[in-house]
Amino acid sequence: MKIDTNRFGALNINSDELFLFPQGLIGMETLRQWALLPDPHTESVAWLQSVTRGDRAIPLISPRAFFEDYRVHLSRRELGSLHLQPSTELYVMTTVSGREGKVTTNLRAPILLNLERRLGCQIIADNELSIQHTLPVFAKAVVVGSLVKCRAA
Repeated sequence: MKIDTNRFGALNINSDELFLFPQGLIGMETLRQWALLPDPHTESVAWLQSVTRGDRAIPLISPRAFFEDYRVHLSRRELGSLHLQPSTELYVMTTVSGREGKVTTNLRAPILLNLERRLGCQIIADNELSIQHTLPVFAKAVVVGSLVKCRAA
């Protein structure tokens, strides 16, 4: 499948590599198919690229790489929507945003990915964690439009 993107140009992606988000993402409920792509400049960042809207790409990180004690408690409903089995690997990712000099991640609304079934969902965690939690490891952040380029300290 060929998709045209604003950030990555034209991409050829196998349909079996896509993630289905049955409920979409918060604020983008109609966008259900996404590709997970590595960032070409920063290995700790990945991009969730919409298949149907080339102008929609969301930078993601693994919050545990930056916050060792980060935990998410899931309800049975949230677990059910991902069709998890006892041996299933579940990836927990958080969105990244920023402006010059400050990069943040949303610890309250993580994105969950079932790699085996290629299913995803975004939840609002029942905790007191911040929506804009500063990522202290990034010394400089340059924002060009909606693109966040990070350089590690």
